[in-house]
Amino acid sequence: MTLPAAAPSRPGRRVLSPAWAALAPLTLILTVFFAVPVIGMVVTSLLVPGDAGQEPSLGLANFASLGSGSRSLALQNSLVLSFAAATVAMVAGGICAWALAAVGSKVVGAIAAVVSSVLANDGGVPLAFSFIVAVGNTGYFVSLLTALDPSFTLYSVKGLILMYQYFLIPTMILLTLPSFIALKREWREASASLGGTSWVFWRRVGIPVLTPAVLGAWLLMFGAAFGTHASAAVLIGTGAFPLIPLEIAGQLASSAATGGEGTAMALGVTTGVVAVIVLIAFNALTKRSAAWLDR
Repeated sequence: MTLPAAAPSRPGRRVLSPAWAALAPLTLILTVFFAVPVIGMVVTSLLVPGDAGQEPSLGLANFASLGSGSRSLALQNSLVLSFAAATVAMVAGGICAWALAAVGSKVVGAIAAVVSSVLANDGGVPLAFSFIVAVGNTGYFVSLLTALDPSFTLYSVKGLILMYQYFLIPTMILLTLPSFIALKREWREASASLGGTSWVFWRRVGIPVLTPAVLGAWLLMFGAAFGTHASAAVLIGTGAFPLIPLEIAGQLASSAATGGEGTAMALGVTTGVVAVIVLIAFNALTKRSAAWLDR
């Protein structure tokens, strides 16, 4: 019995894999909850309200308004706060990552990784409340902090920097610990065999190799601090110390009366641009660091 020959496939016709159908839910979610809001935010930020009886027009007036008033102060405060918080976390977290790598214990490293991953993703209202209880005006440790710095108050930029360390230092440890561990022992031995001291090794080998990873972690922490909203809103409210996330919330809350929706969306687009720049720079620095550590 002869089986019939299979029909030849048409030239140039490709059969899609069933796996593509499985991506349909993900595509729908990304479209509805990411692409559409981003496009809507950009469009709204470019709509300039017209005079009475006139339709809105496209323009950059909403972005131009970011350079004046509370919006300009919020942008300045967010940049300064993010820079200071990320820098403090880079130093403290880098020392912790170096110490964990120097210990060389897999158990300690695993525990540190688990604890850091939990703390790095913790925040919001519970975090602000815990700091109010611990180091607020009537907190348990406020006397210790005021003894070190009489001008310290939790409800200020110093308090925000302190609170941000709760999740920024664990983030620094998570991002840089693999790089510290990946420093090859052979490099240190080669430096020592050539008469180099520990300082020479770090100055000529360790620091140059780790710099891209550390800078990449700093950029990511800068972006995280720049976009933090809930913790700052609970701790200092929306008017005491203007920040970009708080200003966006305030503009949206008063949009019905003042027409601040366009300004809020312009602030949101600015924040999104900062996030994209941070991610691109982080990926570039991570690849550069991996190119050295994978050799």
